[in-house]
Amino acid sequence: MARRDRPLIEHHRRILAKERGTVFKEPGGRLNLVVLYPNTYRVGAANLGLQTVYRIINARSDALCERAFLPDGATAPLYRKSGAPLLSLESSRPVAEFDLVLATVAFENDLPHLAAMLQQAGLGMSAAERRGPLVVAGGVVPMLNPEPMAELVDACLLGEAEVVLEPFIDAFFELADAERDELLLKLAQRVPGFYAPRFYQVGYRSDGRLKSMRPTAEVPPRVAAPKYRGPASGLAMTLVSTPGAEFGDMTLIEVGRGCGHGCRFCAAGHLYRPPRLGRAADFTAPALVMAAAGRKVGLVSAAVSDIDDVDQLAGQVVAAGGRVSVSSLRADRLTPGLARALAASGAKSVALAPEAGSRRLRRVINKGIEEDDLAQAVEMLITAGVPNLRLYFMVGLPGESGADIDEIIALARRVRQQVVSLSRPRGRLGRVTLSLSPMVPKPLTPLQWEPMAPLAVIKRRLGLIKRELKSLPNLKVNSEVPKYSLLQAVLSRGDRRLAPLIQALARGQGPERAYAQAGVRPEFYAERRRDRDELLPWSIVDHGIDEGYLWSEALRASHHKPSPECAPDACRRCGVCGGD
Repeated sequence: MARRDRPLIEHHRRILAKERGTVFKEPGGRLNLVVLYPNTYRVGAANLGLQTVYRIINARSDALCERAFLPDGATAPLYRKSGAPLLSLESSRPVAEFDLVLATVAFENDLPHLAAMLQQAGLGMSAAERRGPLVVAGGVVPMLNPEPMAELVDACLLGEAEVVLEPFIDAFFELADAERDELLLKLAQRVPGFYAPRFYQVGYRSDGRLKSMRPTAEVPPRVAAPKYRGPASGLAMTLVSTPGAEFGDMTLIEVGRGCGHGCRFCAAGHLYRPPRLGRAADFTAPALVMAAAGRKVGLVSAAVSDIDDVDQLAGQVVAAGGRVSVSSLRADRLTPGLARALAASGAKSVALAPEAGSRRLRRVINKGIEEDDLAQAVEMLITAGVPNLRLYFMVGLPGESGADIDEIIALARRVRQQVVSLSRPRGRLGRVTLSLSPMVPKPLTPLQWEPMAPLAVIKRRLGLIKRELKSLPNLKVNSEVPKYSLLQAVLSRGDRRLAPLIQALARGQGPERAYAQAGVRPEFYAERRRDRDELLPWSIVDHGIDEGYLWSEALRASHHKPSPECAPDACRRCGVCGGD
């Protein structure tokens, strides 16, 4: 009898036929793992976190790793028609039949997607009621704050995959025959970074604030998140490539992890301390191999322009017949050589991030970019031949006033005029695109105590910027949808009481209806200033950063005082490198 899921399996085969680097293994005699990416194949296939997990596990002879993605417009109808549970990509096996289910979560708003995938897999949205394989989540989101998913997954693996994944798998092999609770307890006791929420009792005050998080078993009171300290050449790199995914035309090479500039809003700059930045020589060999194969080389880091001699690396790629792209640039670190390499690679647009229009607010967030820096970077890029620019700004920064919004508008006009003037002699007028996003105060940053600006204020200020700039040619304004930024704030700053909200969202409810259905007041989590002595949900994770340092940076922000860059060889301010 023909299988009803045959069209779905054939669709998977067509995807796999286009991939390069996919790993296929026989399941017998091996630990069978599947890693879920809680978004569509197009969005997630090239994700370096997913690729790193896939590479590390499949490098072992005693384990195999397959992938599963959120059903998209092509696969969702096939699932509905066949009634199939969630299947892996490589072998089209039901996710629930694997020995272990991992998930890598890079964005807070993907948490409902993860819940929906677990439900479709037959594993349910409640860890307490789950039977079948353990579900263990990793990635940036749980590393920052695992509590919102505490009732969704069985455990979180906190830390960087290069150092936490193999010890976890080794321990799982040894303990796999144990009963579920005993297995989780022993893993929590033996594996660095392993956090099992069920062994922590949470108490709340009468006003709803967190009162306590106490272990109910012999587990650490706080879970340390180990970091990779190996050579930069061992950072992440694309293993599986496909033309059907975002960045599918690139081989991505992580040239640095973390950032030393200390922007006070930036979670990555604090999560990945100390910054581990490579040098061009660390990546020249793989980059030139990719260039010779006609691949575009994507250099990935929080600030690619901080990498020593990155302009020379980019020039070598171009000279070898390849193309180069970068994930991010700082206006004050851009060089003419890098600008020329980007232009020679056919870059149609390059992004710069002033973040704030006024110098005062840039000092508040410790951005350290001056208008002269921005103007020089614009000139380098346009004269090199990059036709268009994208500028990133945040709305709702602490202490923001109407005057600061006026400064965003004025700065956008000046950059637009500069781009038009510089590009006119080239015979093609360039375009400037403003990308506006509400500021979400993230855990583990000096702004973690700050409230998100009220939604009405954000909408009003976004509307003002759009109205003032809409009539200018060669200028486009895009903005995030404020209600989804609010949801991101709730999910990033929340606690385990958000389980009903995540479940309602997973069932297809919009944010407003989901808040009401789950009994969640978004303003409590997103728009409330946290007290200095308040117990924060994410304090369960120990990243080695002294909270007193974060508070001192918060005070410096309130007085508009900049702070120096991270200097691991000499500075001990934040505590990550030890001492004071």
